[in-house]
Amino acid sequence: MPTIVEHLSAGTGRLMLCLVLLVGAGCEVSVDPFIESGRPFTVYGYLDTATDVQVIRVIPLRQRLDEAADTLDARLTITALEQGVQYVGRDSLVHFRDGSTGHVFVVPFRPIPGWTYRLEVTRSDGNASVAETTVPLATQAHVGSPVGSQRIVQEVRWEDIDFPPFRVEVWYRFMNARPFDPFLEAVVTYPDVGRQDGDTWVVQVTPSQDRDDVLEALGVSEDAALVLLGMGMRLTMSDEQWRPPGGVFDPELLVQPGIFSNVENGFGFFGSVNQYVVEWVLDREVVERLGYQYPE
Repeated sequence: MPTIVEHLSAGTGRLMLCLVLLVGAGCEVSVDPFIESGRPFTVYGYLDTATDVQVIRVIPLRQRLDEAADTLDARLTITALEQGVQYVGRDSLVHFRDGSTGHVFVVPFRPIPGWTYRLEVTRSDGNASVAETTVPLATQAHVGSPVGSQRIVQEVRWEDIDFPPFRVEVWYRFMNARPFDPFLEAVVTYPDVGRQDGDTWVVQVTPSQDRDDVLEALGVSEDAALVLLGMGMRLTMSDEQWRPPGGVFDPELLVQPGIFSNVENGFGFFGSVNQYVVEWVLDREVVERLGYQYPE
């Protein structure tokens, strides 16, 4: 599992970029307007169903620039509204790769798809910044048959999706050298996340085009005897609140304070993502045309 620093520092696509831009905008605006607003915190982060440790960054809006950065008067809780269970975050002072430091709260739990979670960051005087997110529900996928000869492609159609995914990944699962060893998996991230077709989202899988990326990911040569067991796709989808104005991720628009924020009595954004997964197998003819071996 990645460290807290890796989790916050790794590039996670357009959505995390927007959060970074928002925080950057908050830092560039002069201090006085924030103090006069009475809002205690800037918050950014998201719940992820793929991990059992959630991380949320909290930035205090300080009244004096010389206040100590290593102390934070804040208590962070996340409450599952459907169940009434409350999770308490643990504050950590993190040193980021750019040399800066910041407060990151670690909350040990795995969110449930379809549930709504309420984030509260409360100062000792009772002043609090609050936000809610509803984790997206999973949906059905339909995998089309492979078509083409020189360039083999497949279409995967996802029901009830009308917005570009956070991230699209296709993985290839191979048999290891010995049957009792773990499977070998190569994951290919697709820069083209697909297109909308009515009430479905369509992603075109290109297994023949992915072959070079697969070999590189596994660190093997072109003539390696790879036994392909199956394939899969994972879509990372954001919650419905995580939609920019007009559906366009325009940095010049999004850096403006208040344009893209769901935090009450505060600044920033708190959202959630869910992993949509589908797996399938290819027949012998297609596997061999791709340059792999069919499992016996």
